[in-house]
Amino acid sequence: MLTRLPALLRPPGHRGPLIASGALLLAVGVLLIPLRFDELGAGAELVILLGAAVPVLGLGLQARLEEGRPPAYQSVLLVTGLVLLAAALSALADLLGADGPTSSSGLLWPSLALAAAASYPAARRGSAVCALIAAVSVTVALLALVDLVLSPDGLGPYRFLLVLVATACVLVSLRLRGSAPRHAVQLVNAAGLAVAALGLSFLLGELPGLFDARSEDAGAGWEALLLACGCGLVAYGAVDREPGPAYLGVVVLGLFTVLGAGIGGGDGSLLWWPLLLVALGGGVVVAGLRPRSPLPPEPGEGAGTTVPLRSRDDDDGVIHVHDPHPPGRR
Repeated sequence: MLTRLPALLRPPGHRGPLIASGALLLAVGVLLIPLRFDELGAGAELVILLGAAVPVLGLGLQARLEEGRPPAYQSVLLVTGLVLLAAALSALADLLGADGPTSSSGLLWPSLALAAAASYPAARRGSAVCALIAAVSVTVALLALVDLVLSPDGLGPYRFLLVLVATACVLVSLRLRGSAPRHAVQLVNAAGLAVAALGLSFLLGELPGLFDARSEDAGAGWEALLLACGCGLVAYGAVDREPGPAYLGVVVLGLFTVLGAGIGGGDGSLLWWPLLLVALGGGVVVAGLRPRSPLPPEPGEGAGTTVPLRSRDDDDGVIHVHDPHPPGRR
């Protein structure tokens, strides 16, 4: 029976979407059990969550690739299984005496374990979304480590760490751009999420749990960083035709606008930003409309005038076709 288990956990391709839909409903039901039944202890929650996470992840890992990449239903199975695993790791941390699910002790090693679990399908099964989950999990673990070791009074160290994480994700994305383009896009998404979290730290003020510190006002430097990163994400999404970075860029630019208007942790320095943005935007538009020399012909233009194995006689307009087998030699 054990030798047949991998075959039983390999979903047939034509039933993959049906299995993924069922696994998603199963996960929602399992995640609701601890919320509905308060009398369950952490041990019972751990058993229930692991009992659902292991087979769902097994189904996702056993699914066959399509043209070297995971099909959509396999990504659904992997993400569903990792969500269940994250809940199980949180229950385990609670069972081991963590201060809370959002405390540094309750996030550090569960985030590292989740990152390790997501890295396997990202590397071995070509799952780009698992690469995104691994990157986000590592970021959360690093933030928890800073909180556990330094316990800073303000949010400045967390923000600088998010900047470093975003920079590292972009650099790795550039390295993977040719060999693994889908993973590269997801790392750009991870960088965008880090920058968005940085902007939200100014708006949310005092955050419970991990970020138990009061936010400072955003200065012009942080606002300029949000503006640059937002424009960069939108440009990346436009050039590579990837919606994810473009959406995140819009979110980051929205945070920049809110902070610049003096809402939340903003300092109201948006007074000077419109003049700068109008000048930059107008310059870009003018650069795009500047006079240009005639463009070269499009690839393939005029290809229909070339006919193989024939020659033109410019004098009489008669086309002579060369026959390699004259009648006398057939």
